[in-house]
Amino acid sequence: MLNHSKDMKKYNQFMILQWLVFLPLILPLSIISGILQGVKHAVQDLFEQIMNDVSHPLIHEDNPDSFA
Repeated sequence: MLNHSKDMKKYNQFMILQWLVFLPLILPLSIISGILQGVKHAVQDLFEQIMNDVSHPLIHEDNPDSFA
């Protein structure tokens, strides 16, 4: 039973070492990935809004008050 406890301690130390090694690599990549996804989503929304605005003009030719 005592030997099992030592194995768990070594395993936990190894997990801590893995976190210390990989966290500085994974965290910036995650942040950059999130930023790129946000920019991509914002640009897609912008183009959808532009296409919506272009396809539905506000000024109608049959409106006598329009100056177009």
